[in-house]
Amino acid sequence: MRLPRAGNMPARGPVSAGRGQRGVAALTIALIALFGMTILGGPMLGRVSLGLRSAEEYSPLAMNDTASAAEHALWRVEHDPDFLSFMTGSPPSAAYTLDFPEGTATITVTASSDALAGDDLGTALSVVPGNILPDTPSLVTFTMTIVNDDTVEHQISRVEANPKVFGPQYIPGSTSGFTDIDPTYTAGRWRWELLPYATVDPFGGQATMSWLMEVDEGEGSYWTVGSARVEGVGTVYAPLTAKVRATELGDLDISLGVAPDQVSAGPEQIFDYTIVVTNSGADPLTLEWIRQFSSRDLDYEVGSTSGVTAADPHRNHDIINDRWVYTWDVEPSPLGPGAQATLTFRMRGTLLPGTYFAAGSAKVVEDPGGGFLSTVSTGETAPIVVRRAYDIHVELNGHTVDVETVLGAGGVEVLAWVES
Repeated sequence: MRLPRAGNMPARGPVSAGRGQRGVAALTIALIALFGMTILGGPMLGRVSLGLRSAEEYSPLAMNDTASAAEHALWRVEHDPDFLSFMTGSPPSAAYTLDFPEGTATITVTASSDALAGDDLGTALSVVPGNILPDTPSLVTFTMTIVNDDTVEHQISRVEANPKVFGPQYIPGSTSGFTDIDPTYTAGRWRWELLPYATVDPFGGQATMSWLMEVDEGEGSYWTVGSARVEGVGTVYAPLTAKVRATELGDLDISLGVAPDQVSAGPEQIFDYTIVVTNSGADPLTLEWIRQFSSRDLDYEVGSTSGVTAADPHRNHDIINDRWVYTWDVEPSPLGPGAQATLTFRMRGTLLPGTYFAAGSAKVVEDPGGGFLSTVSTGETAPIVVRRAYDIHVELNGHTVDVETVLGAGGVEVLAWVES
């Protein structure tokens, strides 16, 4: 998963594990022989492995050494978990030096937020298609995705899908991804016991599995809760993103989006949300209210609402789920056939690493004849993926290099590289 580049500063692009391996053998021996290394804010490296670029790329020599020191820090962030775990302070940082023929480089690495939790895993369950005809056997595909934002790999021993108030039937032989075994039906839920365990790599690694179900239900909305058993951690539950809606009418639809949806942890940031309510039926409807459910780490920015209403929402605390509920009263707001009502607003917050979901819902005035579904919900969607970033600052003989980087499944990605 790649984050957007920061600002307008030039970037060096992804720094992959392959880069860390090129020239490692020869450069490691040479650098160990030529350069001493002193740690100012952490332990000595238990191992040294450098993927440095050639000296011809830099001029003068001092700048080459400064850039090489920055490369060394990038390698440590990607490959040396001991270095990350020994960073201290809030936000954590560490400093060390490297001796070059032209002088000593001072290197400081600062994280954008405190350390990741030891069980920092996220699980999501989705289903396609989300809309089917009522009382008609229909095939749907469920997909379970597990994301590991921890600094160590984790082992998945079990996956479960727990349908709420409906009974989808599993299609034998349809499981694919990190396992292809069939589940068993136990205590009202489908269960995959994984042997051997599935491994999820650290620093944003992902593991995915999919399977087919046949759904034959009357009109209504049906949810499935997903979960994964993680060895040494426990059960990690997926948000309610897997909703199957059975209806012939399709009168009311809703979507929820957010931008940006991938950010670095640490500083306070602003997020723009958009809720769109669509009348997909043949008769006019009258919108009554729109709601948004979000983490208590995010707060609504007063005066930021626009679209179908400019009024600020009412806020309540959902105690059971420990989240904020914002309600915009928009009555009367007529929606003709095919018409849309759009609501935009801003929220701000200081987020730690992880994934933050939100949900939206809307209600229209009831039809006395009961000819349509008057309330719709997005489920928990609009995820914001938050990753820990690292700022690297190198000084040597008046030359500096500043690097902003994040860790992902493919290694470190350089967001910005500035030399002076």
